[in-house]
Formats: sequence, C-alpha cells, structure tokens
Amino acid sequence: MDQSGITSVFSICLILDPKTAQAVNAIRQTLPASPYRDDTPHVTLLRAIKSPSQMSDHDLLQNMERLLELSENLPLTATTLKPVNQLSPLFRWSSSVVSLRPSPEMRTYRKNIIRTLRANNYSVSFERLVFLPHISIRLGVPYTKDAKAMTERSFDPGAKLTFSKWIILRDIKKDGKYLVKEIAPRPDA
Repeated sequence: MDQSGITSVFSICLILDPKTAQAVNAIRQTLPASPYRDDTPHVTLLRAIKSPSQMSDHDLLQNMERLLELSENLPLTATTLKPVNQLSPLFRWSSSVVSLRPSPEMRTYRKNIIRTLRANNYSVSFERLVFLPHISIRLGVPYTKDAKAMTERSFDPGAKLTFSKWIILRDIKKDGKYLVKEIAPRPDA
C-alpha cells in the first residue's frame, strides 16, 4: 500500500448509460444516506483483483486495456430481473440493488478475463468466481416502500441494459475505512 492508502486491489466495472444512471441517482435521493459511499452507478464485472505489483492509475488502465481489450469487447448486455435487498458480506448489511441476468457474451467475456488475468500473474480469489451481477442503488441501505416502487417503475423486468464504457475502482484503506478511487480511460484513448 502506498502513502495515499491506494492498494494493489481493484475491480473492473461497466458503466450504465446516462439515462439509467440518472434513474439510479433519482432513487438514491429518496433513501437515507449510505453509511459507506455512493459509487457511479455501475455493474461490477470482476471484483478484488490484485495486481502483481503496485501500479500508477495510468499504468493500470493501460495494462487492463492491453491485456483484456476492454473497449474492443464492449458493448455487453444484461437483463433486469428485480429490485431486492441483498445482504453484502463486504459491508455486513443489506443494500438496495437491482439484480441482473448477464448475457451469455458477458459471462463468456468474464471467464476470459479471469483466465487472462491469472495467466499474467494477477490474482483473483476463488470466492469471486460466483457472478451475481447487480446495480447497487445504495450501499448499506435497504429499500423503503417508496424507493422500491420507484425502482420497479424505472427497471422493468426483462429490460435490456447495454454497457458501452468501463472503469476501474481501486481499493483504498484509509483511517480504518474501505474506500475506492474511480479511474476511467480517457475518451480519446
């Protein structure tokens, strides 16, 4: 870990389109504040990846693009299932989420990512191999009746979501807290 608390652990995430992200942010406004954080609305493709050495943000982004061809493999799709309160082992509390069914292409690409990362000395723990894609509405905050109704209106079951952009969330451990730093490739890269 470096002086800023940035670790060598990170997640690869797919970003929601602006309209869907706006719907998530509107629902968040009806819920109490998160005791943890509110990330940019996203779907985590793979979490808790550990790089073989400490890298700058720029180098990590370039290395992921070179190894995984993330931009070339997008867009990927998923289908909405339903809004649920999901217990998070990481936060040890229920969070409001929208569960998703990944497309076969998303599942296949994720398996390829794991293989490629391991072949290049990145570690991915076995517990991360279970893939339960979802959109976190608010971490550590379950749905209220009104927020769940609003989510049901915004995310019809069976609606197709398309993900055309990616980011990395880097883990930060600072003052005993678990935080993340969002880094994204430049649009012209």
